[in-house]
Amino acid sequence: MTTKNSAGKGVRKGLRWSARAVGLLATGLYLLFVVEFGAKVLSAVSWSSPAGMPLFVALTLAVAGVVIAWRWEAIGGLMAVLGGMAIVALTVLGRGPSMALAGFVLALPLLVAGPLYLAC
Repeated sequence: MTTKNSAGKGVRKGLRWSARAVGLLATGLYLLFVVEFGAKVLSAVSWSSPAGMPLFVALTLAVAGVVIAWRWEAIGGLMAVLGGMAIVALTVLGRGPSMALAGFVLALPLLVAGPLYLAC
């Protein structure tokens, strides 16, 4: 009985740290973008296009979810998954179906980390 519980704890710990590693990658890339290009890009972005400010808000929501998931896995994981799905949807709505792969690649670390947090 004890061996089964300790094995389950080990799996949960592995999932949690895998999610944290992927989340750190996503958060680091997001912060790099905001620091390096934020002032230039955000001043030219408008609310009228789904690929503009709404996409940035979805990205911010997803990254905030990954950060929140360090403390509350379910809430943060759900935010990351919903934000990642919104990134793909807004990319397709704003730029067309030919850019679906680009939206998916952008959201991929968040769509991996979110379900891993939810599995914890």
